[in-house]
Amino acid sequence: MKRILIAAFTLATSAMLADAADLKIKSPVYKAPAVSPAYNWSGGYVGGHVGYMWGNTSVWDEGVLIESDAATDGVVGGLLAGVNWQSGAWVFGIEGDFGWTNAHGTGTSQVQVTETNLYDFNWTGHVRGRAGYAMNNWLFFVAGGLAVADFEYTQVTTASVLNGGSVYSGWSIGGGIDYAFNPNWIGRIEFLHDDFGSKSYLIGGEPYRVDLTAQTVRGAIIFKH
Repeated sequence: MKRILIAAFTLATSAMLADAADLKIKSPVYKAPAVSPAYNWSGGYVGGHVGYMWGNTSVWDEGVLIESDAATDGVVGGLLAGVNWQSGAWVFGIEGDFGWTNAHGTGTSQVQVTETNLYDFNWTGHVRGRAGYAMNNWLFFVAGGLAVADFEYTQVTTASVLNGGSVYSGWSIGGGIDYAFNPNWIGRIEFLHDDFGSKSYLIGGEPYRVDLTAQTVRGAIIFKH
């Protein structure tokens, strides 16, 4: 009886080992982590901007410099719109903006000490080309093109108040960073250097020339279609 039990146990153990040998060992399945698609910068957009402008006004009276780089500073804010085209990591575009400003300056003539000069920007605008390099939802860009400004020059003396106003046009260069919070909303910070050119006036029978430049730091919130 004992021999029979030992034989049965041996047969059962052999069968179990054979079945175990037939089992296939499965390798663990590796799942790659989900990768977010790269942000697409192509498309049109609109937005609003606000910042601070540090302007400089220089004035010549009959060819004599009477005011050199007078501070003409203030807040500037308005609207912008543009369109981008993306090729790989490179992004190209065109953008226009318009901004109202309270930038103001006061100076005293270096020739006529009784003469006070008042300088006022009313608005500024730009049409610029842009070129940038995208790193997913970050875009580092440079921009340059046309700069325009509406400006008033007021000369105040003990006898009269004389005004000269005009729209100036020149060039702009700058750069900044865009950050896409999601597919539609973008934040921006940028710097602009503007040379608005010069204008000549005939005020009180005397020829004047006024030159304008400005540096602006501004932020923007943009909605991309």
